[in-house]
Amino acid sequence: MESLNQQLKIVKQKFPNQADRIEELYESDEDFRTLCFDYFTCMQYLQNFKKESSEKQESLEEYKGIRQELEKELHEFIFTE
Repeated sequence: MESLNQQLKIVKQKFPNQADRIEELYESDEDFRTLCFDYFTCMQYLQNFKKESSEKQESLEEYKGIRQELEKELHEFIFTE
């Protein structure tokens, strides 16, 4: 039931002036329910990918910093007598 409420909520957020029509279609049209489910699922995946991407970007920046530090240390070893 929670998923159903979330599906309707997310579609209503996209089309806020059509809440009554959305509920009407959801109750009466199986194809519309399927479309709402697909949209909801797509939005969940996008949110997850965005989160993963953000986490990967943070790791990437961290490793770039580590690389710079390591390159400085390598430089000191190589060019210092």
